[in-house]
Amino acid sequence: MATSTAPPSHQVRGSDTLPGLDVLHHRVIEEILAAISDLKGPEAASRLDGDLGRLHLVIDAADVGLVRDRVLEALRQDLLLLAVQIGREVLDWTQDFHVDDYLILRVNFPYAVARHAAASGENPGIGRVSPSMRAVAASRRVKDPVYDPKSYHRDHPPPAWAHGPHLDSWAGHSRDGFNVWWAISEVPAEAGMVLYPELAGAPLACDRRSLYLSAGHRLPPPTFLPLAAGEMLIFDPEILHGTHLNVTDKTRVAISLRLNAAKPTFDPASFYAREFWRTAGSIERGETDAVLHLKREEHLSPDATPPTPAPSRPTPLTPLAVDGDTVRIALDRPLADGERVDIDLGDRRLLLLGTAQGLRATDGTCPHYGLDLVDGGQAGDRLHCPGCAIAFDLRTGRSPCADLTLGTHHARQAAGEVVITLDRAPDP
Repeated sequence: MATSTAPPSHQVRGSDTLPGLDVLHHRVIEEILAAISDLKGPEAASRLDGDLGRLHLVIDAADVGLVRDRVLEALRQDLLLLAVQIGREVLDWTQDFHVDDYLILRVNFPYAVARHAAASGENPGIGRVSPSMRAVAASRRVKDPVYDPKSYHRDHPPPAWAHGPHLDSWAGHSRDGFNVWWAISEVPAEAGMVLYPELAGAPLACDRRSLYLSAGHRLPPPTFLPLAAGEMLIFDPEILHGTHLNVTDKTRVAISLRLNAAKPTFDPASFYAREFWRTAGSIERGETDAVLHLKREEHLSPDATPPTPAPSRPTPLTPLAVDGDTVRIALDRPLADGERVDIDLGDRRLLLLGTAQGLRATDGTCPHYGLDLVDGGQAGDRLHCPGCAIAFDLRTGRSPCADLTLGTHHARQAAGEVVITLDRAPDP
């Protein structure tokens, strides 16, 4: 059983709060550099000068899987022991508990680089179970006829994928666990995790095509979690969370671990599960081959609630008239700050927003994955994509990524209507 005092939903820990973490952090970096040296030669590793943010300059996205294999197998036992240490010293679990055998080394190249990778490259979120379990894991794979991640990601190559908002149980992970997201390189806000803690406990619908949040949920602005190299985020993965598309010029490197206070169970609505686990006790005793196979169908959560249906959305507004680049819509009152109107032009969507500075009009879909921005969180004159979390300036359309700019338009209130002039700069 878990202890009576529940851990916080998310917390950041530095290397000074866990004995030995700094040493293991340096070992991870050394193993990555050794893998680069083996793959590309010592001169490639030397070019990095210890800066993992430059990885994309010396390896291709196709090489990441080989680096992942090398590092995770060299350090698997140390990483499992780290998970146990976190359970004991951070979460205060005194009983035996479970640690996921599925470890992830996340290597996210800058979007400007990753978008040109080969389609055969690996998703940055792919992990590895122990070699002894891989044949069994492969035999348990299930192909779901609905799941279609390539459609959500608009045919971007997998190395350029960024996780949309989700709960981990939607994607086959255990319920009631804690995740560890350990920054091996520096992780600025524009490349890190984002959380939506305001929605904890709210009914949320999963889009089974992507295993991300269904359209129709209005999100708050994301909570950003920049991390210094060596810091870790420990969080409840049943809080809505996602990944900010890496729009920096640095490669982001992180390691993910997962632990459960009780025996893992899985959401019956998910078509697959992460079935391979270890106990804290077996890890502490050094039993490297003691991996439990917890079959999904035998470990379904008995208290899982039925899937939440996708929310209904208001029908987009049809304009009164469209004359060239002028669009007129019926609106007889000013929009309040944060209020928005979705407009359907047939071949494109527009979004009209109320802000403290007045009306703003933009394209209605994100230029990255094409998601409807009517669901995005808004903070002042910044609108966040509800998928990749990128912020667009409502005045200029600019984002932190030069490759992703949102179309902005001029809007003015007139008698009983709003007049939008397409592709004309808005008022300051």
